Order: sequence, then structure tokens, then C-alpha cells
Amino acid sequence: MGAFVALAFWSDAARFGEALGRVGIGELAALLALSVANYATRAERWRVFLASAGHPLDRRAAAANYVRGFAWTTTPGKVGEAARALELKRDHDVPYAVSIAALLADRLSDVLGLALLSILALAFIPHGGTVAICVAAGVAVALWIAASDRRTAALVRVLVRVVPHRFAARFEALARESSRMARGGPLTIGLALSVVGWAAEAWALHLVVASMGATMPVETAMGIYAIALLGGALLLLPGGLGSTEALMLFLLVQAGMEPAAAGAATVVSRVTTLWFAVGLGWAALAWKGAARKLTG
Repeated sequence: MGAFVALAFWSDAARFGEALGRVGIGELAALLALSVANYATRAERWRVFLASAGHPLDRRAAAANYVRGFAWTTTPGKVGEAARALELKRDHDVPYAVSIAALLADRLSDVLGLALLSILALAFIPHGGTVAICVAAGVAVALWIAASDRRTAALVRVLVRVVPHRFAARFEALARESSRMARGGPLTIGLALSVVGWAAEAWALHLVVASMGATMPVETAMGIYAIALLGGALLLLPGGLGSTEALMLFLLVQAGMEPAAAGAATVVSRVTTLWFAVGLGWAALAWKGAARKLTG
């Protein structure tokens, strides 16, 4: 939260607070609903990938497992992913190799979906059309590689060269397993769900910007959200903390928002997405713990 305080003072604390106050209860409810839509579609994608590996879960169990992992989003070392894998092994006898491969397929879908959405904001940057074509081509190449065992194996052999030798064989097996999940029907469904889910949260940023009186094309706001998340992920910080906020603020200002309003929009967006997810994750963990005590 220190980054949010810094945003307030950098952009003018008084105007920052005034901008925050423009987000009413109705807007807040809409933002949280859009975040829930994102979590629901991604949880369904998680179920699809596990089912494609021969471990079908019902929707309720898959969603609960996925949401509980959100509790650890802001912790280092991908603790949330490990918690999902441990729970799947304990409660559903899903091998660790399968759950980790499902994670890789899940992340691939995230990157491809966000990359496609980022194209929406590229029009307002210099040479944006060229960059958009490059991004679209990159997504197409990734899908083309994922569609073939031979091409996937060739890519994995290249990647294995930068992996420490003692992990190379295990990494190769996981990469091939995840590529099989992200292929054919699972790939189509997973990518579609990724685009729909992230588009919901990206649309939410447009609503935040509009509630603060700023005029910005909806596609620009949605693309900015996608670019900020991708940029934050590249720095490998837990939840993209700090880097995502800085990039989102910068892009909103570049798109014409006043710094105070852009800072407030960034705070509202992150609180109703990242921190809302963390809160839901802890609530889901507490609910499971309480249920176990009642039944144990």
C-alpha cells in the first residue's frame, strides 16, 4: 500500500482524495462484479485444463481451489500455486506434475489473452499500428507452436539450454505436458475464457476512468489495463506490485488524464482487482477451515 500513498503525494493529495470520492457505491459494486466475472472464467479455465489431463473436477471444487490460491498472490515464490497443487493432491489425488503443468498452460493463456487485449491501446502510441501487428503475429506464432508436438518439442529443447542442468529433464516433461493441455479444444476454450475474463477487468478500468470525469475511448482504457498487467508480470514481482501501478499511472497520464485522477484510478483499479482477489482467497481459506472443524 506504500505505492498508493506515494501516488497520492506525487499527484497532489487533495485532488487525489477528491478523485477517489467520485467513485460511488454503485460504481464500486459494478467493479467488484466485473472482478468476480474474471475470477469465475479463469476458474473454469483451470477446470478445463485439469480435465484435459484426465483429472476432471466439478465446477465448485475447481473454483474453490483456484480462488483459495489468490490468498497468496502477493507473496514471493508463487506460494499460491504451490498451495493449489498441495490441495489438489490431498483432496483429489491430482499428481503434482499435472497441477504444475496446468499452471503453465494457465499462465500461457493469461499472457496470450492479455497480449490480444493490449492491442486495443496501441493506437495512441507512436507506430502503434506496427506494434499491434507484431503483437498479433507473436500470439499467432505461439498458438502455431502449441498446436504441434514437434514444434513444441523444438522450442522446449531451446528453453532447456537456459535451465540449470539438474532441472532440465523435469522442466522438459512439464513443458510438454502443459503444451498438450493448451492444444485443440482446451486451447480454444482456455484462450476464449482468458480474453473474456481479462476483458471484464479491463472494462472495469474504463468505468473507473469515466466515473472520474475523464474522457477516454473504452478500447484505450482496456488496452492500458492489459499492458500494465503484462508489464508488471515481466518484472516477476508478486502480483506485479509497484511495477503494474507505475505503468498504469504512466499510461493513463499519457492518454490524457490528470495525474491526480490517474493515480486515483490506479488505486481503485488495483484495490478492486488484486486486493479484492487476495481478500476472497483468505475468505475461502477461512471458510474451508471452519467447515473442516464442523465436520471433523
